[in-house]
Amino acid sequence: MIKLVLPKKPAELTDAEVERLTAEFKKDSKKTVWKQDYIEKALMKMSHGKCAYSEQRIGEESAYMEIEHFKHKNLYKDDVVKWGNLLPASKKCNTSKGEWDVVSKPIVNPLVDTPKTHLFVRGFRFYERDYKGGNTIKAVALNDRLHFVTPRSKVALRIVDEIEATFFHLKKLKRKDNRHQQAQRIKSLMEECGPKYEYSAVVSTYLLYEWHYFPEMESYLRESGLWDDEFDKIKAALEEIAMPG
Repeated sequence: MIKLVLPKKPAELTDAEVERLTAEFKKDSKKTVWKQDYIEKALMKMSHGKCAYSEQRIGEESAYMEIEHFKHKNLYKDDVVKWGNLLPASKKCNTSKGEWDVVSKPIVNPLVDTPKTHLFVRGFRFYERDYKGGNTIKAVALNDRLHFVTPRSKVALRIVDEIEATFFHLKKLKRKDNRHQQAQRIKSLMEECGPKYEYSAVVSTYLLYEWHYFPEMESYLRESGLWDDEFDKIKAALEEIAMPG
């Protein structure tokens, strides 16, 4: 889970339209008034096409996109289409959360809270720093092995294994142009741990804080003149979203 920035609400979602859709839902709670193309597109863009909680890639056959109400629609009907109460979610997270009351039992809101304040990652799993973090893990099943732990471990291990192989290969090279080429490959792989990519909080944590060779690799690249400002920017972006214990 990473911090998300709420964009300006869609132009179509005027105050009058919010009032109309809310009234329609209150009249018939079976109507999915929030399922509007313009709402879905804005939410998907906001989250880089990922679930706001698990960071699973959504909108694909394996994880259909659902619009999740942070404050549940049946408990807080006035907020059924309120901008800022709608989040893109995987079916697993949305189903697990159900009618969890976030007012009486607070959970992390990625639009408001900084997730790393309440949660930390170790071994591809989330752990609570506080009551809100613990609630979050339970509410949206962040540590479900089948849906999240195994898939995120596969992504992290693939990227880090490729970085490790590239780094060891680079150290054996003598030609300057070949060394720069391998350094660029490492840079590209590090970018795949960033906020636009799947499971970025977990993957960036694994790379920076759990992979044994990262400090050695960074030192080597700096001493060899291969670590540049772009590397610094990428690392800073990963540090922003990583959640070490």
